[in-house]
Amino acid sequence: MNSLLDVFKLTDKLIAYLKGKGFVFTSEGYPVFAKPMFLTEIPDLIVPVQQRKNRRVKDKKRTVVSFFCGDDYIYRRLVKLLDEIDEYKEYMGVIGADVTVTKDMDLEWQRAIILLNQLVMAVFAANGIKIILNTRMGLRETKDIFRYMPRGIMIASGFRGGDRKYSNTDFEYVSKVLSFLPSRLLIYGRCHKSVLKRLDTLGIEYVLYKDFRDLCREVA
Repeated sequence: MNSLLDVFKLTDKLIAYLKGKGFVFTSEGYPVFAKPMFLTEIPDLIVPVQQRKNRRVKDKKRTVVSFFCGDDYIYRRLVKLLDEIDEYKEYMGVIGADVTVTKDMDLEWQRAIILLNQLVMAVFAANGIKIILNTRMGLRETKDIFRYMPRGIMIASGFRGGDRKYSNTDFEYVSKVLSFLPSRLLIYGRCHKSVLKRLDTLGIEYVLYKDFRDLCREVA
């Protein structure tokens, strides 16, 4: 996809598909998710979508597919999502899409991307594929988009970082996680120890997963 228009076209296509499947939407146009749609078991492995066929995936039924990768990889799969949907049924579940949202983006643009991410997750759910909520969001003003999410579900976050001191960003992230009241948090990648300390303090249960590149180096 090369433009905002491409995103809108894909969004309209997914909305039409979901409505045809009888998926429920709010009056604002956001998909409504039910708790049984979400995965409850802890996966053994999380892999980015472009590595889902990698030889290191030994058991698809214990593997969750994520979109914790570059937008180019994500868009390649999203434009073929409906054609490839049966392939995802072979896996334990899928973490919601992770198209980039940053706080310096126009607010309406942030909302458009978050809607797209949620629609992709809804397509998986509509096809009986267990889902995990991706915690990615933009400015605080976009938080209302998530108010229809059930509480007590498993959520996931992707990280690429290292150790550093506490920061306001850490606090914002942990506050966001806490707002979901999750049953469990799956952390993919190198999460800062400062974040883990805050999670421990709040009693939020989490499971750590190595970034796939780190995992490949480790077992090479």
